[in-house]
Amino acid sequence: MKTLLLIGWMATWLVGSAQDSTEVPQHWLISGYIKNLESLSFDRDFANSLSGNLLHNRINVKWKPSEKWTVAAEWRNRLFWGEELKSIPGFAGRLRNANEALNLQQAWIQSGALVLHTNTERLNIEYRASKWNARLGRQRINWGMATTWNPNDLFNTYHFLDFDYEERPGMDGGRFQWLISDAASVELAYAFTGERNQPVAAAKYQLNKWGYDWQLITGRYRNQFTLGAGWAGNLGEAGFKGEAQYFFRSGDSASQFNLAIESDYMLKNGWYLRAGLLYNQAGLSRPVSNIAGFDFTISPQRLMPTRWNLILSTAKEFTPLFSANFGCLVAPGTNLLLLLPSFTYNLAANLDATLVWQSFFAEVDDRLQGLSHRAFLRLKWSF
Repeated sequence: MKTLLLIGWMATWLVGSAQDSTEVPQHWLISGYIKNLESLSFDRDFANSLSGNLLHNRINVKWKPSEKWTVAAEWRNRLFWGEELKSIPGFAGRLRNANEALNLQQAWIQSGALVLHTNTERLNIEYRASKWNARLGRQRINWGMATTWNPNDLFNTYHFLDFDYEERPGMDGGRFQWLISDAASVELAYAFTGERNQPVAAAKYQLNKWGYDWQLITGRYRNQFTLGAGWAGNLGEAGFKGEAQYFFRSGDSASQFNLAIESDYMLKNGWYLRAGLLYNQAGLSRPVSNIAGFDFTISPQRLMPTRWNLILSTAKEFTPLFSANFGCLVAPGTNLLLLLPSFTYNLAANLDATLVWQSFFAEVDDRLQGLSHRAFLRLKWSF
């Protein structure tokens, strides 16, 4: 295991020379980035703060020995330090992706103030024929069609607040896709979860009809049978997407229904608008008496801690170098409120600076109060 991870570190060190070398064969593809993320967390009244630091590197390697075969490996290397790290017991143990059955991670250093961690994020082999393709190993299977919430994404659920994880988690298993025609396909996927009799296995039928992309999903999520559907198209000049997923009752697991709908629109002056709605049957529908009642740990069955969720966002590129995004989430019933502005500036070729703010408010003890506030400053160099 450590040998595999050391290969990733060696590739990270060599990538600078490799990308510019004419000696690298064309069937090798190497890319990645280095990011530095500074964070500052405040309590509800801005009375106390905790700082955090993350140096984050990703290296992606693909080997294409022929047009039909591709071997891919990707590593995520992270160095954490700062006051925030000291306040989280067992921090290193929380870094493993919950979707991964095999343990392909290594904590090189783990102390109260410093953690150095590597994870093998992708490790798979793929074969592509004219009408079908198959991929085996650690990979990402993305069945979502919407942007913020994806009830159809049974294999790789992700949290929209985790803005620093663009690639999103992977899973250990296999995927087979058959192209029936230019407008229709069938996909089968299976994921090991590392738990006995708890796999995720599903089939998706995708087609284009009436100007919309449609997908129908059926399968088993751990111990529950599930059915779902999704769509993506336009209503006039506005985009219109949605996903619905139902989990049938099984043993101690209750039935569950999730529905996400969203629409987006580009104004002539360059402003981009998006609105999304999530109904999460298992979510909270009343104000809580303690802020600990808001658990943002997510799964395909529970995409938010709250039942009804409405998100509104707008974005604009003010200049070729500077852009901004303003988001607001409201959860009626619990009266949860999230304010999510962000700003990005291109400092140089392949070098971006991003400032992100996240404020959480909710009704607790019959009054609206702040839960927490977080500020992030990120520098990202891509290669």
